[in-house]
Amino acid sequence: MKFFAGRKRDKALALYARSLPARLAQDYGASAFYTKGQINKAISNLKLPADFAAYAHAMFLPEDAYDATSPTYAEARAAFQAHLSRKPVSGEFYESGIGMTYGGGDGT
Repeated sequence: MKFFAGRKRDKALALYARSLPARLAQDYGASAFYTKGQINKAISNLKLPADFAAYAHAMFLPEDAYDATSPTYAEARAAFQAHLSRKPVSGEFYESGIGMTYGGGDGT
């Protein structure tokens, strides 16, 4: 069962990593961090599985605002980062220390 739970998590995190950073920047502008409400709204708007929101919270909230106990902040950030594309995203912003840039779709 652990194998299938891990695969489900990995699939969800791949979806999160592919769409959430750009959506947050598009909806709320460039920011190192976002609020829990903004993150949850973006997850909902993108129809991402909410069961894995703690991973997004770890990526886009400062550590002192992260309130989940499992996974830990460091574990959640590492799992999320493992699913990020290393291809540059268009535009200009620095996303929560994850090293992605985005700005507005102009391709720069």
